[in-house]
Amino acid sequence: MIYTHRATVTVAGGSMGTTTLRVHDGLIQQVLIRSLTSGLTMFRANITDENSLVRRHYAFHEGEINDMGSSMPVAGTTTVNITNASATDTFTVAFAVQEV
Repeated sequence: MIYTHRATVTVAGGSMGTTTLRVHDGLIQQVLIRSLTSGLTMFRANITDENSLVRRHYAFHEGEINDMGSSMPVAGTTTVNITNASATDTFTVAFAVQEV
């Protein structure tokens, strides 16, 4: 079964995050972060586990991050943080986990 967390967040002051529901055991299959003003906003992002450990860090991207190429095991809640945004913007976040 694939669990998808979807959220729309407004980043003001450079940072914002969204936290998933608890997953017992799973593999991240996709992380999609897209700014409303696609191609205009520069930002960074990271994924942290429920113990606030950064598990994946994304460098600066312009407009969108669409990571479908690398699975990562997760358990518990996971937070997708958008950081260092160059402007106040609204982002769509889609985070897909395949439960195992």
